[in-house]
Amino acid sequence: MVKIGRNDPCQCGSGKKYKNCCLNKKPREQIVMVGSPERLRGIHYDKDKMELMGLTLDGRLIKPDVTFSQTHYIGQSGKEKAITRVQEKVIPNEADLIRHLSSSFDMIIAVDTNSKIIESKTVSVTGVIHCIIQKTPDPDVYDVDFPWHGAILFRNCPSELPSEKFGWMTVIRRFNREPRNKTKRFAIVTDHDLDNHTSYNSKQISIFRDFYLPDNFTLMYGRGDGPSQNILNYVVKQCDKKSSELLKEIEEKGYYQHNDKKFSINQIPVPGL
Repeated sequence: MVKIGRNDPCQCGSGKKYKNCCLNKKPREQIVMVGSPERLRGIHYDKDKMELMGLTLDGRLIKPDVTFSQTHYIGQSGKEKAITRVQEKVIPNEADLIRHLSSSFDMIIAVDTNSKIIESKTVSVTGVIHCIIQKTPDPDVYDVDFPWHGAILFRNCPSELPSEKFGWMTVIRRFNREPRNKTKRFAIVTDHDLDNHTSYNSKQISIFRDFYLPDNFTLMYGRGDGPSQNILNYVVKQCDKKSSELLKEIEEKGYYQHNDKKFSINQIPVPGL
């Protein structure tokens, strides 16, 4: 085991010294949660597919109802604080996470929404980042590209529709307007509504009213309010930064500027139900 010095670069990749970053943080724990419809006597793990199958008492292999990999820490209240969660896969480390993302999705789309009352209007900004991860000839090296980042602005989101969900729905609708995108696979990374991700992904419940997650989209969880633990955290954190900066700019100027055009707060659209 290699000992990390207080002044050494922190291994989390933040670029800070260990003493100024992760030295005093709560220890991170990685777990795999499996929920089975039947009693099991064992588990079969396919390392290449990163999947688990349950071995029943009579020797059959069955797919668990629920499988997810999670990294978390125990907060001061004694409760788990999830950092990342990936559904349906066994992801023991960062290398396997990158392998999963590159092989399972054509694009990772991170979204994070912040809201603020400005001039008596509730202004919301959804930061959006596109990320593409691809293999290289070297099996241990991947290309990570961020081809686009931007924002979605709206105001006075109806109380029955959480602004975070409106951000998801807007991104999904825009992508699926293009017929070519309906055959592609997308991951939506967010830090909102973690407890319902499994139900959204399995279509057991709708995101809002009759809007269900399309088959070519999968929700993943990344925490945006902490250090960049891995790629999922990093992209959500960048979205959070983008939306916060834009809200601050609108508050200071009293308008939103895109290229040479200025839009007053009253010109920011209101979501329709």
